[in-house]
Amino acid sequence: MAGVEHSDEIHEEILSCGGIANEEEIVHIIQDDSRVAEEGQESEEAASSELEFWVPPLLAVGREGQRLTVTQEELQRRVSPPECLSQTMLLSLLRLSKEKGKDLRQTLAKNGIKKLTPKSAVISSFTKLTETEAAQLAEDYFYLASRNLRLREISREVVGARGGWEQFEGQASMIKDVLEHIVREVESRDTPLTLMTHGFSPLILRAVVDIIIEIITFKDTTPAPS
Repeated sequence: MAGVEHSDEIHEEILSCGGIANEEEIVHIIQDDSRVAEEGQESEEAASSELEFWVPPLLAVGREGQRLTVTQEELQRRVSPPECLSQTMLLSLLRLSKEKGKDLRQTLAKNGIKKLTPKSAVISSFTKLTETEAAQLAEDYFYLASRNLRLREISREVVGARGGWEQFEGQASMIKDVLEHIVREVESRDTPLTLMTHGFSPLILRAVVDIIIEIITFKDTTPAPS
């Protein structure tokens, strides 16, 4: 459950768990030297858009050498409300040891992120996940659920218990409309939760609703046994 970050002990506990710190270069800056030469100078805005971190994923299986990109824009979202990640939590997110704290703070300051809160506002199981990982988790769930839940078998039971498709069709259409309306309303109001879960919330909600709609709208054309 998400909660307020109470102490440095919580920081250290979370920082020390879940994998080895990434001891590669702290930051990789993608920079077009020819463009810089033509313009004669780099603006702070241009620098911030070119700042990227590559971090090892926490959830990868069989892809240990993979690196995920964490952009300047993602970092800006993570240090802003509602998460307001502290420096310690940013180090944890970027898989960096605490000794890299000063370097990280200086690098971020040069690229427009100059104020870090001393304590994160929210800590949850999503805190150490990048936006890419959160989206992939939702996509993997939908993939696995849609192929392993025996949706047609479930549909036959649900529809059959309600008098068959001819009697249930009207209800199915109404339920589908209600569910889609709920999703639209949640998505239009989901910004804080979306930010705290890094995009996972609307994706998983849509995945679950799509599965339910598939169950209630499947029309079984298999002849009934005589």
